[in-house]
Amino acid sequence: MCASSDSGPVYRSTSRCETRTVLVVDDSSELTALVGAYLGRLSDVSVRTETDPRAALAQLDERVDCVVCDYEMPEMDGFAVLEAVRERYPDLPFVLFTVADEHSVAERARERGARYVRKGPAAGGFDQLTETVERELDD
Repeated sequence: MCASSDSGPVYRSTSRCETRTVLVVDDSSELTALVGAYLGRLSDVSVRTETDPRAALAQLDERVDCVVCDYEMPEMDGFAVLEAVRERYPDLPFVLFTVADEHSVAERARERGARYVRKGPAAGGFDQLTETVERELDD
């Protein structure tokens, strides 16, 4: 952990840590593996994956520098995950990564301080996701 306080982990320190952690949440284990492979190409980035949104939220007490989350999941959608993250860590970078190609979904994500990236090879989604996460981690 790069920094900590008496109240728990510090998420957005001004100094760069050796390793930054991205938590990927998607109900598809195949997709989490693929996203993990793309994000793993970033230097100094560790990727954790979770197919259960509630289990992912439990990991927030450990160091997490960015969350990448699917929108459409059976147990808990991406906005419910985002709201739970915002309650505990309002400044934690959050990227909604989804096949939903709806302006309303993108707008709703932006209104809540999250980034929206569309999945799919035609959209360049995986490369765009990698670039977006890198920018979020470097801010």
